[in-house]
Amino acid sequence: MTALLALLLTIGVGAIAVVHMVWGLGSHWPEASEEALARSVVGDGRSRMPPAWQCFGVALVLAVMALWPWYVLGRIAEPTVLAGTYMIAGIFVARGIAGFSHRWKAHFTTEPFATRNRRYYSPYCLLLGVGYIALVAGELDK
Repeated sequence: MTALLALLLTIGVGAIAVVHMVWGLGSHWPEASEEALARSVVGDGRSRMPPAWQCFGVALVLAVMALWPWYVLGRIAEPTVLAGTYMIAGIFVARGIAGFSHRWKAHFTTEPFATRNRRYYSPYCLLLGVGYIALVAGELDK
């Protein structure tokens, strides 16, 4: 069961990593223009996407997070592996919770980001965080 969860986490986080890499390469997918993409995925009022190096940086961090579950399998007893997994889970949970906070909503007001964040982005981050916690729980039960 933990291998299936590892696969799902890899796919779920890996897809986000690939999208950030594609944006770093200059694509505006899934929007028609850079301005529309910035309104959809950044949401702070800017009309341009962050620079390519930032998109690539996020993609790299997400790629490591996507591959992490396979490193975890069979190594959860190692303190650094357990700490790393909780750190990744904490990052996703914190991002998910932050997206529902009043401060976040006051800063990220641009549509369609604000609506998509409430409906999709923040809940997805919470789901991923819970997934990493479940991965730890499943490995500890072995």
